[in-house]
Amino acid sequence: MTQSIMTATGLCRRFGGLVAVDGVDMAIAPGTLVGLLGPNGAGKTTTLRMLAGLMEPTSGSVAYGQYSMATHPLAAKQSLGYLADQPMMVPLLTGWEYILFVGGLYGLSAEVVSSRAEPLVRRFQLHDAIHRRCDGYSHGMQQKLALVAQLVHEPLLLLADEPTVGLDPASALALQEVFRTYCAQGHSILLSTHLLDMAQRLCGRVLIMHRGRIVWDGAPGDLLTDGEQTLEAVFLQLTEEGS
Repeated sequence: MTQSIMTATGLCRRFGGLVAVDGVDMAIAPGTLVGLLGPNGAGKTTTLRMLAGLMEPTSGSVAYGQYSMATHPLAAKQSLGYLADQPMMVPLLTGWEYILFVGGLYGLSAEVVSSRAEPLVRRFQLHDAIHRRCDGYSHGMQQKLALVAQLVHEPLLLLADEPTVGLDPASALALQEVFRTYCAQGHSILLSTHLLDMAQRLCGRVLIMHRGRIVWDGAPGDLLTDGEQTLEAVFLQLTEEGS
């Protein structure tokens, strides 16, 4: 049996009297591209932040391989990359300096960072701006730069929160192709998105969250029992958004 890259058990997060995430169990296997779907307020971003170790759960646990996020956070975080819904930039750095900075956090030499980053920089058409300060980038350019920086250390699991927001169609298509290739190489991605058609095309497995709980976990095709039914229609039924 293939060992999971990441396992979350009984994950809960409360904010006062509000239960944002309510008993989420999740395991991600190597080489998988998993979509995390749900309406606004379903708990997707809170879940991703707990999985990334950026937010402490009220209860439950997260582990990457043998390393618990609670007891061995640095070792656990070596296995993950986190692409936030709002890119986290260091304003005074150029795009290239930012990539080197992030790679250096994971102990990579400048030579290794360069060899891994340069093809991605060109793929996302950042080469003309890469030596300019990244606080002058558009949101979409910052999003692409953050993705390149997170892929450089080749995490076993990339947590991506709405990575296509702000991207033009060509860049969004390039991102999907990079994601497919990355998972084909044995890495995994947990992708939060509101783009249901993209999730249906791209993901081999989808998790649907509603009111802090996972209400569906399976292949997109398994949802579509009716030949005329779309993922959007099933999503609306499961999350009661259509009623």
